[in-house]
Amino acid sequence: MMNYLVVDDTHIQIAFGVLGDVTSYETYTSGELQGVKLGGKNMVMTHAGELVPAYSETERRKNKASVEFHKNGLVKGVLLEEQTEIETPIGTLPAEYVTFYPTGEIHRVFVADGKISGFWSEEDEGAYNIPLSFELDFAQFTAKTNGICFYQSGAIKSITLYPGECITLNTKSGSFQTRIGFSLYESGQLQSAEPAEAVIIHTQIGRFSANDPNAIGINADSNSLSFDEMGRINKFSTVSNRIAVQSEDSEFLLLKPEQKIHPLYDDMKITQAMVLYFDFENDTVTIVNDEEHTFSMSACRFTVQSLQTDVLGCTPEDCASCSLCHSKNKEIQ
Repeated sequence: MMNYLVVDDTHIQIAFGVLGDVTSYETYTSGELQGVKLGGKNMVMTHAGELVPAYSETERRKNKASVEFHKNGLVKGVLLEEQTEIETPIGTLPAEYVTFYPTGEIHRVFVADGKISGFWSEEDEGAYNIPLSFELDFAQFTAKTNGICFYQSGAIKSITLYPGECITLNTKSGSFQTRIGFSLYESGQLQSAEPAEAVIIHTQIGRFSANDPNAIGINADSNSLSFDEMGRINKFSTVSNRIAVQSEDSEFLLLKPEQKIHPLYDDMKITQAMVLYFDFENDTVTIVNDEEHTFSMSACRFTVQSLQTDVLGCTPEDCASCSLCHSKNKEIQ
């Protein structure tokens, strides 16, 4: 279904009016208007207020549409002419780029959205990124952000930090710092975070060093360390531990992170994090390296060791995270 009408060479009629000074436009393969670039001032009405889409070229400007559209004709994103105070579910925020759900609600807000290049560094861009303050149940901080994502209800879904920023999060398992950011449940509880460095965590099968050094911080919607709404760790990644498992039928398995060829360099290898998922309702743990294994936490026995340990065996320092010769480790946080 067409969601636009070309009036003439520089004007396009859309759902909420007419855009003028159109220099170019793109459509979806199915024919609907996808985006337009503008060469003059226009006003676009959105849930964030009246916005002025970008129409001038600057050294920071990214090569993308001034206004993007969903297939239903509603605005999907607006690249702003200049940093503007917009209305959001958490109050007024500065923004250079804002996106919307197909139903119109604000999806993401970017305080700064400049193009990083050989002529414009992250440090240069950081000067345009205004620090924001947040008061959450698990964190109080002021930092530069690389995007704030909202649920359609208006609740914060995730906060991605600007490169170089680091904040402290407080959980039932203790406090730790995050470098990429974190996500939240719609209730406001912490859902996931990316540790800035390896953190020691206590689980029902033992004590681990948790982090994923290969995590890519495009956004903080999903991270390597996750919690359920009760604050229990239900997923994490490790590159530092291996696990010896004695299954229900007395089978013995040794699971550890796998070595993979670096995606950019054929002569280099990286350690791919091993991921553990906890299902408390069904009393299971699923361990994923190059394969996926699911075990009963109560019926199986687990020994957790440092990956640097050359010989698998019992030492006094292993006792805190071992259950092969004792009952389950009770040091759960």
